[in-house]
Amino acid sequence: MTPELIPAQIQRYYFLAVLCFAPTLFFYYVGEEAVFTLNSIEMWQHQEFLNTVMYGMLGGGGNGRPPLFSWLMIPLAQLLGWDHVLVASRIITVGATLGTSLTVAWLSYQLWRDKRIAWMAALLYLLTVDVLFYRGWLAYADPLFAMLVVLAIALTWVACLRTSYRCLAGAVLAAFAAMLTKALTVYLFLGICWLVLLTQADYRRFLLRWQAWCVYATALLMPLLWFKLGNPDVAQHTILLRDITGKLVVPQWSDYLLRFLTYPLELFLRLMPASVFIGYVLWRKRSAAEAPPAAVRMALWMVLLNFLPYWLAPSGGTRYVLPIYALLVLPAAYFAVHQFERLALRKWVIGLITLALVANLIIYPQYQKKVRGQNYAKMAEQIVSEYGKFPLYATNVTSVGLSVVAHINSRRLNQPALVWPPVDFQNGIVIAYAETDVTGTLLRRLQINNDAVLLICRGDACTASR
Repeated sequence: MTPELIPAQIQRYYFLAVLCFAPTLFFYYVGEEAVFTLNSIEMWQHQEFLNTVMYGMLGGGGNGRPPLFSWLMIPLAQLLGWDHVLVASRIITVGATLGTSLTVAWLSYQLWRDKRIAWMAALLYLLTVDVLFYRGWLAYADPLFAMLVVLAIALTWVACLRTSYRCLAGAVLAAFAAMLTKALTVYLFLGICWLVLLTQADYRRFLLRWQAWCVYATALLMPLLWFKLGNPDVAQHTILLRDITGKLVVPQWSDYLLRFLTYPLELFLRLMPASVFIGYVLWRKRSAAEAPPAAVRMALWMVLLNFLPYWLAPSGGTRYVLPIYALLVLPAAYFAVHQFERLALRKWVIGLITLALVANLIIYPQYQKKVRGQNYAKMAEQIVSEYGKFPLYATNVTSVGLSVVAHINSRRLNQPALVWPPVDFQNGIVIAYAETDVTGTLLRRLQINNDAVLLICRGDACTASR
């Protein structure tokens, strides 16, 4: 493949990679996706938009997440119908993943003015193993958070290239939106990248001017104003800070050591093929005099320094470092274009796209049908059909319980969403995880495949069929 043909070829591969995500819009619930659909349903029913709501409680039932993901989901669910709220959440997630790929493409073009590298960056982000097969479509807040963090970093970098305070202000707004999506850690990601940018003399002069400090002051002010506007009983800022400090608690030292040793390897595998490309090129150049461009080196430092706090922390999964996936794609795309044949890129691309299509069209749908996924919908249907005439409540906050309750809420659109049972309720059925969740009589253990929920009753509901 000649370099002149690369852009057109890469564009075709990119759109094929986009198509791989289409089947994922219609998967059943996975993991704790139902948290976000439950939040959106109940926020809409309660007309409460400053705080998330779950099981009738402000703050998402103690989760305390900010509401921007739900702000996007609510109008889309209104358009599609609330029975398709999971599809709405997946559209936002996949859209955010595509948005991240285009953002990193835009940034790479600003850095190198080469369309080949830009399209390659967009392609490699979608083909990142963790993004393509799982993280890129899973309807958590992480993909939207990552997109906004990457946008904030990209705008800051481009602001340095253009000496543009408008871009810097845009970065501040993107960072604030990221905080409203998930967590305060956006400022950690952005701050570390800001420090790396300071290593360049031209960037440093721009970033340390008084006009820039005015922008930074605004960046600090916006979260403070937001926390003042929120419900004080929720104490959202306290919950967000606790999310950070909670990951600093050291468990068993043996567990910490095991995680310390395996976490980099796990991330390397999830970041393929970009991690392989970079590792291969750096290994070959380890004794060479030619150094990679400054932008490549800065991107690699941004990845490493943003990874270190999560590596050293006693706990935390790879999804917490999703923003650095796009940063790693920058140098990988540069190397891939300049060493296209040596890296066997075409084989990687065709192989990953083929595997993704097979997984999303055949393997995963069968898994959801026979193992878990469809069984949540069946349990919900059975509860509604057999016990729907009684008041229903929920205390089950496991992924199974949340998914079942989300299906129930979607099926009963004309009724209020299920809430946590009042202490003194006289009649009804509680969807519980354990018999100790609430005082009452165990009506039955409803199990389909390997997943189950407990139904605990009080009053007339106990006369229902078991």
